[in-house]
Amino acid sequence: MSTNRLCAGALFLALAVAPQRLNAAQAVSDVEQGKKLFQGLCVTCHGFDGTGGEGPPLNRPKLTSAPDEESLRKVISQGIPNRGMPRVRLLTENELRQLVSYVRSLGQVSQPAPRGNAQKGSEVYGNAGCASCHIVNGQGGSLGPALTEIGRLRGPQYLHQAVVDPAAVLPRGTLAVPGRGFTEFLPVLVIMRGGREVRGVRINEDVFTIQLRDMTNTFHSFRKSEVETIRKEPDKSLMPSYAKRLNARELDDLVAFLSSLRGEL
Repeated sequence: MSTNRLCAGALFLALAVAPQRLNAAQAVSDVEQGKKLFQGLCVTCHGFDGTGGEGPPLNRPKLTSAPDEESLRKVISQGIPNRGMPRVRLLTENELRQLVSYVRSLGQVSQPAPRGNAQKGSEVYGNAGCASCHIVNGQGGSLGPALTEIGRLRGPQYLHQAVVDPAAVLPRGTLAVPGRGFTEFLPVLVIMRGGREVRGVRINEDVFTIQLRDMTNTFHSFRKSEVETIRKEPDKSLMPSYAKRLNARELDDLVAFLSSLRGEL
């Protein structure tokens, strides 16, 4: 084979391989730049490395609300208003591509197993009386948020803090409530004219009345004209802290159990 043919073949091979190398390098760069964008825009809700927090974990192979790249771009650029996910404004197309690349890369990394034992955590859940306020797979009380899918919606770090310091991780926006779609979770204190106080979660409110459900799961309806004060308390929680009620192992087991709840019967 002549030298000219060898050179031509080498050039053809170089041209064929070069775009792939450039694409691979670009993909790595997109992930790196996307991580910087994520840390500035998303980490507060979704946690470092997408492990979850106030928002759902993103470090999974398939995201329920964004199973493919196009739907993920839509979620980022348009948000999900009824779930508390705001739209991310003022991103260039290049930045949006980078952010999508990073989020999709999170699901390709294997995750460590929870520290606790989910089976033992189920026993802790029962012994601690959690079912009096929370529903799991149709069983339990309705005062607090339903937990049937909490492991899909929240990360372990968030769940641990929610158990030991509930007021620090109060849910914002709307929550899924069986039979009622998405509803706001708002603690309210009603003070009657005689001084009696009733604290509970707001079930409904209009111009003239307000309805609450208290810690004993008792329903209350008040005419606003007949009460002294209606105090809405978005920064407070009706849930008690379990920091001193459970030991470290029990807390780990309970978080492992909650993390295992993904709506699968």
